[in-house]
Amino acid sequence: MPIIFGVMMMTQDLLARIEAHCARRKIAESTFGRMVVNDGKLVERLRGGASITLKTAEKIHAALAEADKPELPSQEEAAA
Repeated sequence: MPIIFGVMMMTQDLLARIEAHCARRKIAESTFGRMVVNDGKLVERLRGGASITLKTAEKIHAALAEADKPELPSQEEAAA
């Protein structure tokens, strides 16, 4: 697979994950970008074909992974 095609697929996968995350959390994509990498136009730029650094990609993946962790019940909920 050519590198450019592979990068495009990674970008499309990342966009799909961000879109799903935003839909689940009921937040705007611009809010996600601002919260994670201080860029409200992140998703718009990715859709337009912009590239991101590995550091930015790592921040996005970390934020998505953290959000996907199941929430542990509080001590009060566990005792009930």
